[in-house]
Amino acid sequence: MSGTVLVTGAGGFVGSAVVRLLVRSLDADRPRFADGAPIGRIVALLRPGASCDRLSELPRTQGWSIEYADLTDRPGLMALLHKIRPRAILHLAVDRMVHGGLSEADRRRQVIAPLETLIEGLQGVPGGLLIHTSSVWVLPAGERLDERTKLDPRSPYAKAKAQADQWLPILAEQAGVNWINLRLFNIFGKYESESRLLPYLASRLVRGEIANLSSGEQIRDFIDVDDIALAYLLALQSDESVWGQVFHIGSGVGTSVREFAMTVADVTGNAGLIRFGAVTARDGFLPCQVADPTRARSILGWSPAKDLKLRIREIVAWWLQRWGASVTVNSAMENS
Repeated sequence: MSGTVLVTGAGGFVGSAVVRLLVRSLDADRPRFADGAPIGRIVALLRPGASCDRLSELPRTQGWSIEYADLTDRPGLMALLHKIRPRAILHLAVDRMVHGGLSEADRRRQVIAPLETLIEGLQGVPGGLLIHTSSVWVLPAGERLDERTKLDPRSPYAKAKAQADQWLPILAEQAGVNWINLRLFNIFGKYESESRLLPYLASRLVRGEIANLSSGEQIRDFIDVDDIALAYLLALQSDESVWGQVFHIGSGVGTSVREFAMTVADVTGNAGLIRFGAVTARDGFLPCQVADPTRARSILGWSPAKDLKLRIREIVAWWLQRWGASVTVNSAMENS
């Protein structure tokens, strides 16, 4: 039986974190599926032309490899699936086009058809499992959002993700394939886009430049990407009693964007350079989104490994060292 795990979107922010964790776990504790079969190989799937820079820190060992395929190219993707014969697929790929809005036909081609092909690739595989990636953006505002919360997608991205959520159980049941859906809350961490909140703030403040933010009053459930990656490993190792369920991957603790920003400033200094209210928040229509993580904790055994403020400080330090600002960050952390 194949012990191969395929990770789509492996060059992306979250996908690369999942691959890094899985590859390192192969050398550490030899993770296994629930039936005891070893997870023996990780295949990182990137779209043609995508960068693999986020995977460059991994050693080139026999336990993992990189493949390239266009998820909308059904014949090419099916040929790859037949070649590697995965036992499990972790589906983290997102086509950038969904952020700008798609017609119904394009959404079908870019979002649903690839999901259908991946599920078909697992058809007939004993113990085969597809772990799908959902997003907090499909949900309404709320303080204890659990898996029974009715979807209320507003943005083009959210609508595409919600449609995939709805099609997942239908397609999987038709093909006789097992599935788990991980709905991720607000993510930060290593290798995220430098335009996102934490690296944007850190880069501006460490250079002594003004950082323009919204009012910062929005309450969010922030999770480090390495903690997110652990949820995928735990889902891989879960038994059939867990399959066919949605899990909210969040801490259950709400933190304002303002508080998050001030924690970044604890490390960089220059908190006075943050201009709250200088821009309009694109997510301002969602004043609060916080998970109820009870199911993830009790069934998957997942929870964040560290206190949020400690995680933020560690990630700011990582970014500043990456930019060659280690002296600044060491001094700031000693005084925090």
